Amino acid sequence: MDKAKAGTFILNMGEPVHRWYSYIEGYSSCLVSRELDILLEQGNRIETLYEPFSGTGTTGIVASTRGISPFYSESNPFMQFVTETKVNSVVCGRSKEIEKKLNEYMQKLESKPVLKTETWDGFEKYFEPDQLGCVLAIKKEISNEDDWLIKNILMLALSSIIVKSSKMIRRGDLRYATDKEYKRIDVYEAFFTKLQEIISDVYTYEGKIKCPTIKVSEDARMNNERDRFDCVITSPPYLNGTNYIRNTKLELKLNDFLISEKELPSFHSKGIIAGINNVSKRSGDRAILEEVKPFMDELTEKSYDERIPKMVIGYFYDMNDMLRNLAISMRTNGHFIMDIGDSQFAGVHIPTHEILSTLCEKHGLIKYEEDILRERRSKNGMILSQRILRFRKER
Repeated sequence: MDKAKAGTFILNMGEPVHRWYSYIEGYSSCLVSRELDILLEQGNRIETLYEPFSGTGTTGIVASTRGISPFYSESNPFMQFVTETKVNSVVCGRSKEIEKKLNEYMQKLESKPVLKTETWDGFEKYFEPDQLGCVLAIKKEISNEDDWLIKNILMLALSSIIVKSSKMIRRGDLRYATDKEYKRIDVYEAFFTKLQEIISDVYTYEGKIKCPTIKVSEDARMNNERDRFDCVITSPPYLNGTNYIRNTKLELKLNDFLISEKELPSFHSKGIIAGINNVSKRSGDRAILEEVKPFMDELTEKSYDERIPKMVIGYFYDMNDMLRNLAISMRTNGHFIMDIGDSQFAGVHIPTHEILSTLCEKHGLIKYEEDILRERRSKNGMILSQRILRFRKER
């Protein structure tokens, strides 16, 4: 296994079901498979697996193919939709019906209608008018579907091409594409290609995904389970300034989770503070954990944005809450596998993996091993790493 690539979503791009929606922040299915292989070869019993930051459902899909019941939390409602659609569309055993229905939609849309629209609650600025007209014409046709399974698959397919259909591009964060980066696509051809891909994958994976995925909570800090999970495999938000909600604002709009961009801040309170834009008045009541205090003086002095120290304080405060509940929800001797990277701000190194390991230990999660997946240099030349940390619950 290529460790560096395993820590990214790139290996999922060609894998059935995993490829239905690309997620730049995700990791690969082979990383999850490797961790489960190691645990099972050691004789560990794993019947239930929890992913507190589900993303696109990579962990849940891999668990389900092994007959392990997957549970998840996810604060982004669109990513909840992706997780459940990917796993539960295949586990239902309706491949022939899905194929028939999706082919019918390709025939209905063969004329490639364009819905004339001048506004889309402010989101029209992110699209060329005719491209947006194609997207909304497809959505209008989908809205007439009564079968929720088929409707969800169709909307996921459309969601998977929404950024490509816009003037935007994802390069870490979602932003306007430059003239060199912008590539105009045929919206309908891209949509049909995705539907054909899904038809193929439903057949390929039918019978392989054995268990539906079950939502525990939206916010991983609100996980109220007790002694339920044998294993946890996750990649929590990195402390790197990424705004995980704003990065999916086009998908949130397309799927009616919001009307205007003014609603975006309301989603931030449901997740871990990990980006500057997550910092708000709600961040003011976060206490500075003892493990974080050694970095605060230098960070406050050197930070180019006063929100950075608040973001760091809030991140570890929120993660500590999550870890406390996570430990309670795990069974004794259960395993917790975490993919995480360290950070730097204004030249101040924040050893995220070390701080989180210390917090884990306070909650009875004892680290017994770690691997470096890859290293990179930040813009100021500092070497940063992405690691796999392995813990066992000992009390």
